[in-house]
Amino acid sequence: MIGGDLGGAPSLPLPVLALVTLFMAVPMVLALKKVRGYPARFVIFAIWLRYIMSAFHEITFSPAVAGLSWNAIGSVAVAGTGLLLVTPRHYLLKPLTPVYALILLSLISAAANDGIFTALNAAVKHIYFMVLMIAIYRALLENEGARFFARLLWAFAPLAVFQLLSIGLGAVKASEFDGSSSYIGGYNHEATFSIAMATFFVVLCFASSSARVLRGLLSIGLLGGIVLANYRTTMLAVLPVAAIQLVSSTMFSFVREQRVILAVIISIITVAGVFMLAGFSAERFNDLAVFFGDPGQYIKPQAEFSFDERRLLSGRLYIWSGYIYAWLDGSTLNHLIGFGPDSWEEIFKVYPHNTIVAYLYELGWAGVFLLLFFWVTMIKLAMRAPTEDRAILLFAHLSFLFMNLATMALWQIEGVIFYAIICGFSLFRKVESGAIRSHFKAQLHPA
Repeated sequence: MIGGDLGGAPSLPLPVLALVTLFMAVPMVLALKKVRGYPARFVIFAIWLRYIMSAFHEITFSPAVAGLSWNAIGSVAVAGTGLLLVTPRHYLLKPLTPVYALILLSLISAAANDGIFTALNAAVKHIYFMVLMIAIYRALLENEGARFFARLLWAFAPLAVFQLLSIGLGAVKASEFDGSSSYIGGYNHEATFSIAMATFFVVLCFASSSARVLRGLLSIGLLGGIVLANYRTTMLAVLPVAAIQLVSSTMFSFVREQRVILAVIISIITVAGVFMLAGFSAERFNDLAVFFGDPGQYIKPQAEFSFDERRLLSGRLYIWSGYIYAWLDGSTLNHLIGFGPDSWEEIFKVYPHNTIVAYLYELGWAGVFLLLFFWVTMIKLAMRAPTEDRAILLFAHLSFLFMNLATMALWQIEGVIFYAIICGFSLFRKVESGAIRSHFKAQLHPA
């Protein structure tokens, strides 16, 4: 789904959106002028454009040309523009191998099921990820590394402004199950908005050149915004990143002997934060305790779920069961390569809410294997980053993977942006670290 329609809330009043868009275009254009190179400008504009278009979802999610929405056309245009900007040699980067494999598998599965055209959506999203990741990598190379992220923050500024407006105007979305409220800036669904806010927070963590006090205040504000968006998966996923950011920003200000004590204190604060978050939305988080009390009892066909079990975890267990047992009822070929990209849309009323379950149904065992290969490949990049960035990068990867276990971050363009940023930065820091090591080796062992 290139457009990103999950069904949900009305947008903010169009005159307000138009005025805010014009207002927020000014700092975005200034940011474009302060960075070097087309890749950096492409990244800032592409991300800003996506968040602006999603805010106008009552218009941009409507069919426009050949059944595609304006949002979908925008995604295709960004992916196509990125293909033209990327230097051809970067297409040969080894970490992109699983991306090409997933595109090929999507085409094969589509051809074996409903026709190769059904793979268009999946192909565009994979290309979107690929070109954005490479562009971020190039932008970091050309703009003094992490200093680029300070400029990139302006692409996310509309999110904060839209959410403040939704609070001021009382534009609130009620949850489908428990009646809790979500302030999502007039976006269509709290999943997409909260993932975008989490991306904003992670980019702020990467912007190490920004003033520490400003980063601290903005971090608190963004964490509060994620809580107000009230999407449980994102709230839980962002906690480890917040904790490691707190550790990394304070740990090296203390002498070695004091760091263990500081780590214990921060761990206590983190645990307290979890309990406070649970208290803020106790009914929603109680579901987790019920599930982990006996998770095995929920592995069964949908027909065997009780009414209360169908509502548990916002219905996710019930949804997953439908997909898994439908896949089990398929042919051997379906088990291997699935029912085809986005084939669930013709059978199920709701999307799978789990990327692994989605890949199992759409692309079979082959898809799950390539998905895990994709994730492991990117995590290995982060593991080879310099010590000062390794922890925050690894926790950012883990947060993204956690999101995919209870929603489908990789299926949404907002999630693709999140992953492209952390993977692009991981690649940059891995390459930069290798260059530094090579430099020191050359000094120690001159020819």
